[in-house]
Amino acid sequence: MGDKVLKEVSFILSSQLRSSDSLARWGGEEFVILLPNTHLKEAILIAERLRKAVNIKIEPITKPISISFGVTQYVEEDTTDSVLSRVDKALYKAKTRGRNRVEVEEA
Repeated sequence: MGDKVLKEVSFILSSQLRSSDSLARWGGEEFVILLPNTHLKEAILIAERLRKAVNIKIEPITKPISISFGVTQYVEEDTTDSVLSRVDKALYKAKTRGRNRVEVEEA
């Protein structure tokens, strides 16, 4: 069932993204989405749209599937580690604040 859910979620996410965006599984049940040339406010709106799109029911699971997002924006001084650290903090906030939400960690 876990594989079915991951496949369905990845299909929904990829179908909602632009051709310039990148979606990758980041181990377990986490994904990373890169939105090049996208300002933070726009990225937040995209994350909200994706969150709503994933809030679906997959049989035989009785509850709708939900997803949480951590959002940040790359800044010139960033390294890969610094960006991933910020987005991880934002995702942790989303999970501790009740899940099925979008949280932001600014640079």
